[in-house]
Amino acid sequence: MKIIRRYWRIIFPIFFVILIWHFSAANGENSNNQSSIFSAWLGISNTLARKLAHFVLFGALGYSISSFVKGLHSAEFPNFTLLLYPIILCVAYGAIDEVHQLTIMGRNGAISDIFLDFIAGIFGTLVYIAIFCFWRRWRIRRQIKKVSR
Repeated sequence: MKIIRRYWRIIFPIFFVILIWHFSAANGENSNNQSSIFSAWLGISNTLARKLAHFVLFGALGYSISSFVKGLHSAEFPNFTLLLYPIILCVAYGAIDEVHQLTIMGRNGAISDIFLDFIAGIFGTLVYIAIFCFWRRWRIRRQIKKVSR
């Protein structure tokens, strides 16, 4: 059963890495068209739509990497080491993503996007921790209620 859980935990980070790579591989015109559609749908500027897409995708990547890291370690969670890995991986992949964008016609890389990816990775990791801690607390309370009955 643990093997199945590990496979599910690795599928989501791989999915988000592929999705980010796919969006980064679009040339400047296609990328602009995608973000224009998204910005019109949300009623925000094109630049804000691009930054929001970065934040959502890298936040989801941070969340899914946190889940994967938690599945690998049996240590008490959350601890500093388990918090650090997802954030480092998000920043590293953010830098790789920006370098990749430099190789695509009509695209450019920005240090500010790497910083945004860092913030999004922290956010995704903290959301995972909050949900995990809430779930663990709820499960313990439910067990106490069963025992006290």
